[in-house]
Amino acid sequence: MNKRMGIIVSVIFGALLVVGCKPDYPNCKTDEHCHEGEFCVNNLCQQCRNDQDCPVGQECSGGGCRAIPNYCSTSADCAAGQVCRDNSCGPCISNDECGDGQICADGACIAAECQNDSQCPAGLSCVNYKCVVTEEAGPAPAPECTLESVYFEFDSSEVDSAGRAVLDGNFACLQERGGGQITLEGHCDAAGTTEYNMALGERRARMVHKLMKAMGVDGKDMRVVSKGEEESTGGNVAQDRRVDFK
Repeated sequence: MNKRMGIIVSVIFGALLVVGCKPDYPNCKTDEHCHEGEFCVNNLCQQCRNDQDCPVGQECSGGGCRAIPNYCSTSADCAAGQVCRDNSCGPCISNDECGDGQICADGACIAAECQNDSQCPAGLSCVNYKCVVTEEAGPAPAPECTLESVYFEFDSSEVDSAGRAVLDGNFACLQERGGGQITLEGHCDAAGTTEYNMALGERRARMVHKLMKAMGVDGKDMRVVSKGEEESTGGNVAQDRRVDFK
């Protein structure tokens, strides 16, 4: 009887030792030490190990699932005028990215001006969804060229191929105008601190300054200004990440 009791006591004591060795949450040694749906990573309970542990549209950051900035599945998930490209909302590049009856203008999909000649005023024809002067009416005077904004990816001050094409056009426009003073105004979306966005806006403007100077624009004719998130829309974040020419 005593021997049997001794075995029972030993088993109970051993079980208590095992229970007593469980780390205090959120510390862990295995996934079993964490709450349901959590993982033990580097001896700490976390919501995720990697992006695959998170729902669609979220990423694993700092052990937790966070919404991916500007994520989309289709253009319907984006703000009006934007398109979904590689699961990220942003400005359109060509008419092909816009819906039926829409065109891409200044990075936004907008309703076409016309579908056929009957929708244009007398003397104008519908060409590529826009009412233009016909040959019979004679050529219209060429409008003054405009300086376009350069857009950036999230948290970046690098100018991509689309941005460089815009800079080429702006350089040609400045040459056509005969030069003059311009202000390069850097903008950011509302993500991040005010101080960080002011610095990022300046980096973007200075990058454009550097590239325009390399093209031949006198550096003294360009002034760099950062607006940070001061004029952000709060919704159309892709349009907020830009440098304006003024």
